[in-house]
Amino acid sequence: MKKILLFSLLSTALMFNAQINLNIGSTNVGTAPVSSFFSYSYVQQLYPKQEINANAAGNITGLVFYIDPSATISDSSDWTVYLGHTSKTAFASGTDWIPVSQLTQVYAGTVVKNNNRVEVTLTTPFAYNNTDDLVVAAKENSQSIDINNFDEAFRVYPYTPNSTLYYKGDRMIVDPAVPPGGIRADYKSAITISGLTPRSTPACPLVSYPLNNAQSVPLSPNIKWFPVSVADSYKISLGTSLGSTDVINQQVVTGTNFTPSAPLNANTNYYLKVSAVSAGIESSGCADVVFKTIPSVPLNDACSGALVASVFPYEYTQIDAISSTNNNGFITSCADAMNDGTWFKFTGDGGQFTVGITMPAGSTYDPQMDIYSGTCSSLACVKAMDNGGGGAAETYTFTTTAGTEYFINVGAYEETVDMPENVFTIKIIKL
Repeated sequence: MKKILLFSLLSTALMFNAQINLNIGSTNVGTAPVSSFFSYSYVQQLYPKQEINANAAGNITGLVFYIDPSATISDSSDWTVYLGHTSKTAFASGTDWIPVSQLTQVYAGTVVKNNNRVEVTLTTPFAYNNTDDLVVAAKENSQSIDINNFDEAFRVYPYTPNSTLYYKGDRMIVDPAVPPGGIRADYKSAITISGLTPRSTPACPLVSYPLNNAQSVPLSPNIKWFPVSVADSYKISLGTSLGSTDVINQQVVTGTNFTPSAPLNANTNYYLKVSAVSAGIESSGCADVVFKTIPSVPLNDACSGALVASVFPYEYTQIDAISSTNNNGFITSCADAMNDGTWFKFTGDGGQFTVGITMPAGSTYDPQMDIYSGTCSSLACVKAMDNGGGGAAETYTFTTTAGTEYFINVGAYEETVDMPENVFTIKIIKL
């Protein structure tokens, strides 16, 4: 009798634990898993394997979505639900739908709200492989709409950029084989996934900053990660080799961001690990995020260290400009003031010279190029060039005076805000 009772209790516990809850306490609302405010909608959402944190592959038997207590969905209840495996980590555009041919229809029918839950028992269980990420897609087919206190009624939580793609409209039922252009969102549904058993340790947090292999990270970075549903705290480790903790060793943090108490070293690779803690149990197997800090301050950061152009054509690519400082403040010798960036100089010979700067392809850096004569302590404006926007080249041709020294400052165009510089190439040509 005792054995039967023990087996019964164990079976009940296993059934109860065979579900994974993701941020079901969220109070935010959004357009996921469907829209209740428009006649028709189609929504795809990405759930990474890391976030699901299942202990093994298994059959997903149901989904539960959560809804605002005051909301109704009586006219938004005709659903078709699909599941699928994916390697996609974000939707690249409003048309970057996962093809329906790669999804499995797991439910079609009417759903109901019950105790602020919408439970979908899958007609066809979905075999989740626990290797790939999961895509959850839902289509709402009712022509009528629900008028709620909120435009959209379902609970969502913030996540990585473009982790949801949705379409909502009033014209026609969406054909998932050829869905119209949609809108990307930085959130997704609070959800219960039934049939999968969570690991005994909490999920590893997804670090949102810095990203893995990030370059030019500030020396005092504000490290950020997405919350883990069950976590009551987090542990931060930081080192200068894989798996090391020589900088920070398992420091406990209760929030979801952290800045080291002392600045990091410039031009150095660091290895970051963030783990979640729930009731004293810590995540296991969390991967390191590697990043590299900004370079050291450039040699030509100040006017006194200006790089000398003596052989023409002269060309130099400034890859460490992001580490330049504003020294004594903004340069106001020209009427169009600018940040103190990096410096170059050459001596005129009475002929014409062209000075130009270009940015790498895809750059959004918007620089200003100011040319001066005189000395570092007494700069006289020759020309301020800021004709283009982000990524645009600047160029100026002028006649020099023999024996006069000319200084060129390349910095961010802002007059009253100290903004970072970025990569550029300067060319000085003698005509």
